[in-house]
Amino acid sequence: MKEPLDSVSDVVAWRLCLGCGVCVSVCPEKALALVDVVEDGFRPARETVRCRQCGKCLTVCPGIAIEAPPASSSAIDSLRQAWGNVLEVWEGYAADPEIRYRGSSGGVATALSLFLLEKRPVQGVFHIGCEPADPLKNRPVISRCRDDLLPRTGSRYAPAAPCSGLGMLDGAEYAFVGKPCDVVALRKWQALEDRNARTIHLAVSIFCAGTPSTQGTRKILAELGVEPEQVSDLRYRGCGWPGRTVARTHSHPDADRSMTYERSWGNILSKHTQFRCRLCPDATGELADISCGDPWYRDVQPDDPGRSLVLVRTEAGRRALHEAMKAGYLTLEQVAPDVLPQSQAALLKRRLDLWGRLAALRWLGAAVPSYQGFSLFANWWTLSVMEKLRSLAGTARRTLERKWYRRNAGRLG
Repeated sequence: MKEPLDSVSDVVAWRLCLGCGVCVSVCPEKALALVDVVEDGFRPARETVRCRQCGKCLTVCPGIAIEAPPASSSAIDSLRQAWGNVLEVWEGYAADPEIRYRGSSGGVATALSLFLLEKRPVQGVFHIGCEPADPLKNRPVISRCRDDLLPRTGSRYAPAAPCSGLGMLDGAEYAFVGKPCDVVALRKWQALEDRNARTIHLAVSIFCAGTPSTQGTRKILAELGVEPEQVSDLRYRGCGWPGRTVARTHSHPDADRSMTYERSWGNILSKHTQFRCRLCPDATGELADISCGDPWYRDVQPDDPGRSLVLVRTEAGRRALHEAMKAGYLTLEQVAPDVLPQSQAALLKRRLDLWGRLAALRWLGAAVPSYQGFSLFANWWTLSVMEKLRSLAGTARRTLERKWYRRNAGRLG
């Protein structure tokens, strides 16, 4: 890439947009609006007449640059290079049986959110919920009680832009729950002003292997024999571990159409994730205070109500987690550090491959993000010679086949 990234139009054209929406929130001229590009995800559409090219949108964009947090002296040494700062590793579930059952993998993020609402000086939990008028879509929401949280449990494997709603925050203290890239965007937004920094009491991240486009959800519905406009409710996971993908329709509200998580994610949704997600150095929320995900090292058992793997990232996260356990909101046990790589082998492999992928893209003229502090080369160097070659050659081949070395002029921006 010869020309610099001068606007969100360039970010979108070079396929680096993550669809987090933070650019919309910070634009002083309100020149940006999000549009759901069905094949890609949320993308900012720019009203060029109003845009003054101040560059604020680029300052907060996680798609083009991410800086890892400084190394913590309290972090577990064996995990630092591949996983960032991890102070403690826990496994367990929400003490509330309904929250545990309805959550994607044990309900820890929801139970922790409820604790923060009921026992901490938090006025709300800022996160993502289903759009009532269109269950295929997500929207930023503020939950203020258990009744708000319960319908919003479980993963939403569709475009989600929580940071487009940062203007909803009124200066009180809030907890935040989002994907790793959302947390990066949040931290960049917090760095803009002291007032923003004080707004977020605790940030919780969910492990993420990529954000599927709306096209992925439509393919699930097509396989289930459901028209998108007929959907009255759509759950991607939850109600057991790992849960099923379940659609209900207006015409048959009591008749579920469903498929296994293995099929919905493994065979469909994972094939429709954003290009930029394949270049992600942080699938487990290194900039969050606490991160949660699946303990895939365990064999899935029938009727398993679910367990979560929980990473403490900061001292603030440690205090909150221990207080939530003491208050009876969480049932957790501390586990060995190697449970993390055993549970998330696919995310680890992506992290190890990443330096080679970025190098191949850069050599062929594609735009790539700037990453600092993620030990990408050191991670890549641990691969075998054949694995190194595959990370380079495979990316080079796909770059040439799919023309990633040039701008995608047909997209919004």
